[in-house]
Amino acid sequence: MKDRINYTQVRTLLRKQIQERGSAYRKGNFDFFGFLIHWVLLLVFLAVFIIFFGRFTDIYLSIKTNGLVLMQTRLFELLSMAYMLILLFLVISGVGQINRQLFDADDIKLLMGMPVGARTIFMAKLISIYFGQLIISVACVLAINITVAMHVPQTATYYAITALFCFVLPLISLAISALAAMPYHAVKQLLKDKFILHFLLITLVTAALFYVYSIVLGAVRDMLLDDSLRYFFNEQVMAVLQKFTRCLYPAIWFSNILLGRNLAVSWSCLAALTVVCLVIAGLVIRRLMKWVMQSRIAGNVNFIHKKSKVKPASKPFWALIKKDFLLIFRTPAYTFSYFSIAVIMPLMVYFCITVGSSIIIKLIGINCNFEIAIFLTLLFGALTNVFCSTNISREGEMFFSIKAYSVDYKQVFFSKITLCMMVAAISQLISALVLLLTGYVGIGEAALIFVSGLLCSFAQICFATRYDFNHAKFSTEEDGEIKESGSTVSVIIVLGMITSFLIGGSVLMIRLMFALRFVSGYGYLTYLIVGLVSAVIAALSFVYLIHNLKQKYRTFSGGGQF
Repeated sequence: MKDRINYTQVRTLLRKQIQERGSAYRKGNFDFFGFLIHWVLLLVFLAVFIIFFGRFTDIYLSIKTNGLVLMQTRLFELLSMAYMLILLFLVISGVGQINRQLFDADDIKLLMGMPVGARTIFMAKLISIYFGQLIISVACVLAINITVAMHVPQTATYYAITALFCFVLPLISLAISALAAMPYHAVKQLLKDKFILHFLLITLVTAALFYVYSIVLGAVRDMLLDDSLRYFFNEQVMAVLQKFTRCLYPAIWFSNILLGRNLAVSWSCLAALTVVCLVIAGLVIRRLMKWVMQSRIAGNVNFIHKKSKVKPASKPFWALIKKDFLLIFRTPAYTFSYFSIAVIMPLMVYFCITVGSSIIIKLIGINCNFEIAIFLTLLFGALTNVFCSTNISREGEMFFSIKAYSVDYKQVFFSKITLCMMVAAISQLISALVLLLTGYVGIGEAALIFVSGLLCSFAQICFATRYDFNHAKFSTEEDGEIKESGSTVSVIIVLGMITSFLIGGSVLMIRLMFALRFVSGYGYLTYLIVGLVSAVIAALSFVYLIHNLKQKYRTFSGGGQF
């Protein structure tokens, strides 16, 4: 019998996915802090983007070439580059969605044993992926087009085409993502057991992305302080941009249609591209679907490693540290979230202080590098210590095996804290040295930054470990990997950010207040506030960690499940 698409089953599968996602908002599963952080950061990002993109639009549209202001030409270039960036972002997110829906989804294992055809599963997955792309497309397209319309009035046709583009862009990005999904998955499989290479690559890519982010921050600073960014776009730069823009297919077709230029050619090309992309997306994702189902039937491929000699037994404490390190290092998602972020933390601190310091000096003429450095170090330190929030949960069911060993509970907990502190200490030390060597702080100030960062990291690690132990949620995955962040992660992020704002923000405000009143001799207050508050927080967190820990460990019977 020919495998046909059963649209009733497609609707059922889509309803199942909606209900699964909705279950995260039910009582007992709802991560309020994570939900709040997600939407607050998203809204703040959109607001900031609209403000600065609008400012950049004003600057770019006023640039002269050959002594003339060609607004329509500048607008065409601006929209073409913006739509190319949107398409690139959609493709990157689309590749991730396809891999999650096809390669990493566990429901395929269940659906394979049910009377559901492959084409039906394929159609449900395709629609789900498309709607995921559609949400991103709507946010990006509306942010760009409405911001442009606020600075350059447009007709009603412009807004109607904007709405149409929200639905067309995901079709194109979906086809490109489908073509890139297989090579991406092949690279992931190739690097799966090459842990050092994977760590180096992902760290370098993350550092490169943050470097690009620092360039964007520098451009934002220039827009805030003066019009120096305008002088970057000289005749030579604009000539290169014009040539570059003409090659940005298919983005130039979107720009032409929005601006009413070359409509016949642009509409024809865009329509043909959309049809081709629909066919490509259907064929490629269906082929991917068959390949995934066949690989699931065949079972996972086991990696073949060289035999190694049995090493002498280590002491329990160091064996537990090694076990935790290997668990993180050999899980790609953990490696990125835990180790890679900690490695690039000094770069994050350095790039941000270069921008923040110059803005404050330019605006009010006060040098407060020390206070800014404290704030940034504590803030990024809190964000890089997030991996301590899963110290217990990431053990999975193996935690009960460790509990059954003849190992003291103190060794179990303090081995985890020691590993986290080793990572935090290296990251904090390099950050302090970078600030010292670049001249932003002196030796004594760098020492205080390192000590306070270490104390706050210790406080965060102790609190997170005990909090995770009290609210442990073990993954139901075969490998025990935590796929989604729980409420513990959100709580630790919120508390870490609050602490960094309280300590760093207070000393920064005191510095500005006394400097504006021309009062001197108050430098000791920064040392006193930072040192005292950090020590108190560390002590309180340690007490929270050890309070009734032995009894809790003995009676611990299991965590909830995701």
